[in-house]
Amino acid sequence: MTSIGINKFVLTSGERYCIIMDNENKAPLFYPNLYLTIKLRNRGCSVLTMEAAALTLSLFYRFLRENNISIDERILHNRFISNSEIDRLFIFLTKKRSRRIRSPSISKLTLYHRLNTIAGYLLWLSETLYRYDTPEINILNAEKMVRSIKERKPRIPKRQDRTYENDGIPENVIKIIMDVIDPHSNSNPFEIYVRQRNEILVLMLYELGVRCGELLNIKIEDIDFQKNRIRIKRRADEVNDSRINQPLVKTLSRTVSLDKTVALKIYNYIVFDRSKLSKGNDGFLFLSYKPGPTQGNPLSMSAYHKIISKISLCDPLLNNLRGHQFRHTWNYNFSKLMDSMPTKVSENQQEKMRERLMGWKENSGTASIYNKRFINEKANEASLRLQERLNKTIRRKDENK
Repeated sequence: MTSIGINKFVLTSGERYCIIMDNENKAPLFYPNLYLTIKLRNRGCSVLTMEAAALTLSLFYRFLRENNISIDERILHNRFISNSEIDRLFIFLTKKRSRRIRSPSISKLTLYHRLNTIAGYLLWLSETLYRYDTPEINILNAEKMVRSIKERKPRIPKRQDRTYENDGIPENVIKIIMDVIDPHSNSNPFEIYVRQRNEILVLMLYELGVRCGELLNIKIEDIDFQKNRIRIKRRADEVNDSRINQPLVKTLSRTVSLDKTVALKIYNYIVFDRSKLSKGNDGFLFLSYKPGPTQGNPLSMSAYHKIISKISLCDPLLNNLRGHQFRHTWNYNFSKLMDSMPTKVSENQQEKMRERLMGWKENSGTASIYNKRFINEKANEASLRLQERLNKTIRRKDENK
């Protein structure tokens, strides 16, 4: 256990909450938690935003403890974090601390947000500690420290300047995945009793392009088997959800159509499989089959990631498979479908359709990102065809000499 960490819990209202704990002294840290409450929770920020800030501040206070720095005393006595200490903090923040992160260091975007959070917190802490008459030089020095931290933020390209690669799953790899998740396949790595559930889970990721949080939030009541439709619904702070790490729906609520074959698989799963485990008190579609006290509870985020991870070990081509790649694949397939339509569908119409199906806000710009990826790929294909044609022309000239 680390000396300083995060404690997550559920309030009686269903609200998910987190606090930063000093695990050595078994006590919450006063100022960081006050900051989380005043600056984030009271302003309506999501629990994921709070958790990200809490993680950053817990890392910051871990750094302070390892370097024997009392930040409160430093600020009160006009002795701030020096440039060399900020350099050490920068290195400390870049180190990988999660097994799920495969690279030795965190991304530039994560580092950017961490430094930004710490700078914002230190500015707030200085203003809070200086709430009475304070020499102007102290305030100036505090602002100088904050600027020094912000100056070390890595440059992040603006959205319109970023290059977008297709992070989807190639067709040949999709075929392997479909063989792996087939309940009757010899390649299926799962126990027989969870194969039907896991097949439906992957099929819904692939055919609907839903996020993990959207998938794990689906209840039986959201499915209309007469019309073969499913409602993707936001359920923040759901009281009947026993999961502390509640899967959240980031996008807008919406209704999407279900393929008849998938709808039938879901129906059979509910009637003949899921009914054996259902505790009948929450109605979530995907349940835990693991023997023990959690059996019959809604499937957790960690269990979802374990399913994807186990699939990724079945074939070298599935290495590093992530659930979110199915969403990219759906968008790529949607672009291909629009491109093959006999009647041309305008880019604007495509964006509107994509926004509704993916649950994005209208004119958010997210839909155009996925279209840019497809356009980039088409441009690269055209470039290769042109090079091949030019090479053929050169070869003919050489042969005629």
